[in-house]
Amino acid sequence: MNPANIHETYVSVTEIQLKNNRDLEISIELTAHDFEYAYNKEYNTTISTRIYPENQKEYYNEKILFRYLKKHFIINAQTDTVSLKIIGHEINLEGTLSIYIEGSFKNTTRDFNIYNDMLVRQLPNQQNIVNLKSDKNLSFTFNKNIKSHEFK
Repeated sequence: MNPANIHETYVSVTEIQLKNNRDLEISIELTAHDFEYAYNKEYNTTISTRIYPENQKEYYNEKILFRYLKKHFIINAQTDTVSLKIIGHEINLEGTLSIYIEGSFKNTTRDFNIYNDMLVRQLPNQQNIVNLKSDKNLSFTFNKNIKSHEFK
């Protein structure tokens, strides 16, 4: 299956809440079948979802999500790389994959860098929007040519 035949726009939206200039709450939304396509191409393997009988919702194995995110979504401030932890995820009925993450800087900071090249290697039209909410509200769009940005 080639996602290029399915839809015209390729967009992810990441919301980052920076609390006390240290703690991060992050949510990422992207198209689930685009994630599967990119993961399958990058790792030359096939991934699939599983359905939990308790709630009949679809999920990926979180190790798969973490493997992908730790390579394609990185936050750091100077020498302080944030260790991100997935606290949950779900595939919604409309096919959106929502991933919920938390992390903390070791020291308080207001300036940090984000590296975000999710899906762009396999889907060159992919755009990854990051919205930062802290004492200031900032937004930046990453793409195949711009994969890193410093939020100040």
